[in-house]
Amino acid sequence: MVTIDEVRSLALSFPETEEFEHWGKPSFRVRNKIFAVIQPDEVSLVIKTTIDDRLAYTAMAPEVFRMPDSFNNLTFMIVRIDRVKPDEFRDLLMLAWRLVSPKKVVKAYAESEKTGDNDI
Repeated sequence: MVTIDEVRSLALSFPETEEFEHWGKPSFRVRNKIFAVIQPDEVSLVIKTTIDDRLAYTAMAPEVFRMPDSFNNLTFMIVRIDRVKPDEFRDLLMLAWRLVSPKKVVKAYAESEKTGDNDI
């Protein structure tokens, strides 16, 4: 299980991430590009993903992952943070961040992971 506080802490630990309100909900962005939005139920998070990953995850574990009703043309999925494995969630949130971040930022972050210069 992952908590809202853990979502916020992890999201904000990624370089250049900022938290902004999005239609009354907390969202996490890099240079104004959204990669995650906490839902009002506080157990669901909409995250950026790829089409292939969304298809795989929603087919594999529909009780944890689903496609938002009106997002057919967008590459986002809903993750139940009260049901997802913490390590799997961390990887998915990092992927979401990477999908919206500039390549230079992602590369610098990857290099810092290799050398242990970050705290994630």
